[in-house]
Parts: sequence; structure tokens; C-alpha cells
Amino acid sequence: MKATIWGHTQLPEGHEEVHRFAFELHDGSKAPPVRESVSLRTARVVVAHLQDGNALIQMFRAIVSSDAAGYDHLVGQSFEDDFVENGPSDRVDDSSGWQNANR
Repeated sequence: MKATIWGHTQLPEGHEEVHRFAFELHDGSKAPPVRESVSLRTARVVVAHLQDGNALIQMFRAIVSSDAAGYDHLVGQSFEDDFVENGPSDRVDDSSGWQNANR
């Protein structure tokens, strides 16, 4: 998986905990990337409770460990774990429908 921060929204003073980061997740398959956003508060909760080092958690850790002055430097950063370009996907197959992975 590959997680890339592509933006953030600066909020009015006093709302630092709900500062939002936009990101994209790509599993390496031909399926389109998934775009989502996360608040600083949610990233802190996830990091506090999960030890996994996958791309998403690595990205959340980078967000949490940055100070507000450094948020602009996060935009464009990518975090990878087992990302394989055009590799197999557990999200889609050759059909137009979605399916679960056979593991």
C-alpha cells in the first residue's frame, strides 16, 4: 500500500485538533486510488492504539509528530509498505464488481 498526503485544511485558531489532512491510498493494482481525509485528532487516537507500521499508520505517525508550522512540508510525502505497482489487488478482480480477498 502507498499513502500520500495531498493537502491539508487550515482551520481558525482554536480548532487545531480538527485540522484536516487529505490523502490518497493506492494498493498498487489497476484500481483507482481511494481519496480520504483525517483530522489531527483522529490520527492521534489511531497512532496511540495501533502498533502496525503499514503505510497508513506511518502517514498518521508523521502527521501526529509534526508541529503546525510543519504541516505544509507533509503535502506530497508518500509512505509505503508492501506497495507493488500494478500488482494484485484484494479489492477488485477483472469484473466490474467488488469482492473480498481469497486468503
